[in-house]
Amino acid sequence: MYKLSMLFCLFLASTFSIHAQSLNGTNGGFPEKEVIDGKKFRVVYYEHVINKSPEEVWAEVADNFIEVGKVAKAITESHCESGDLTEGLGAKRFCAIDFGKRKVEVKEEVVDYQITDRRKEFTYYVYDSKGFPAKVYNTWVVRKGADGKTYLGTAFKMRANISMMTGMLVKQLQKQGGVRNGVLAYKHFLETGEGNVDPKELALIYPEGA
Repeated sequence: MYKLSMLFCLFLASTFSIHAQSLNGTNGGFPEKEVIDGKKFRVVYYEHVINKSPEEVWAEVADNFIEVGKVAKAITESHCESGDLTEGLGAKRFCAIDFGKRKVEVKEEVVDYQITDRRKEFTYYVYDSKGFPAKVYNTWVVRKGADGKTYLGTAFKMRANISMMTGMLVKQLQKQGGVRNGVLAYKHFLETGEGNVDPKELALIYPEGA
């Protein structure tokens, strides 16, 4: 099992293979740790300004939930697993992820859906996986800031199957900038129409702190 967890660290590194960078601190209303079904999960949050309206961003991230494969480079396939239900509470998708020598398959279900005037969010749970030794909930947030700008954020909530390894996996995720890259992939796609861009290129286009 220890070997499996170490392999997961390598998986994270290959998933987000760019130079080391720090992430925004946990914010967006999320704590650094969250208890879900009696288990402690670590939370990493990142958000970025998107030069689109909140409605446009939500329409892509939430309403096109099953079509994430056109946005993220590593996702080679994504399709609906819930029949005619393709968005909102209960929607399910399958994603095949290709990281060269490492293949991962996950099935995800939207388990929470919240909408207010200035903030919309949904959470999906990885309910089945191959090659992914951790439990994951991921919350995507679209909000209108006090400055009038649109922000897209994601809270990555993770607990390793061997719970004592969770901290190490989170540190690896932070070092590689994984959560940040997920947001930047959507930003680039929404603003330019170009999907499946290499994370290294995204890091150059959107340098941290810019």
